Amino acid sequence: MAGAREPFDATRWNAGGAALRFGIDRLVKLSLRGVWVRGVVPTGPVVWAANHHSWWDFFAAAAALRAAGRKDVGVLMDPMNIGRQGLFGRVGAVGTDHLRTAVGLVEAGMVLVVFPEGEMRNPGPLGPTRRGATWLADRAGAALHPVATRVLLRGQQSAEAYLDIGPPLPPGASLDTELRTRLAALDAELAASDPTRPLPGFVPMARGLRSWNERVRALRGRD
Repeated sequence: MAGAREPFDATRWNAGGAALRFGIDRLVKLSLRGVWVRGVVPTGPVVWAANHHSWWDFFAAAAALRAAGRKDVGVLMDPMNIGRQGLFGRVGAVGTDHLRTAVGLVEAGMVLVVFPEGEMRNPGPLGPTRRGATWLADRAGAALHPVATRVLLRGQQSAEAYLDIGPPLPPGASLDTELRTRLAALDAELAASDPTRPLPGFVPMARGLRSWNERVRALRGRD
């Protein structure tokens, strides 16, 4: 794989990226209605493999993980999106041209968000996937969790994020099959649900903007 092994300095990362990570959390809080999660938020070294159909996908994942007490969240990105300034690097972004560094980051106990589709796609079924997430988990000795992710505008003023976290995949299991099945099930649930209320079975992890009608109801003492 490309890229020389670079030491991962957790102390420098935590100090350098604290303000940026706070800014990401505030962005979620001030822009989305909230982030809801189903499943167990994983502990230890983790490769978090999710579909990528929204600009918000990583931010929603990071907000949910940090709400659960995990501040050690990174993301694998196209190096063109990271740029030369290192800004994203301070919030744990690693380029796909530095996979050995990504392995070291996971080995250090962090959560690395990976999008197996390799690019942002229009909302819909899971697109063709690559084996990078499975390779990273195997090399780092980490748990590989499929996470169906959907950020969408339903019956309220702001978009809502839903993350369905699957259990760690056993050796030899197909990430593509599991993630594809889980995403299709999540979409079916959303299509059949009451759009004015959060999806049943999901726990709110990050609160965001309430719609004006929700605020009016609260003032009237109805919520």
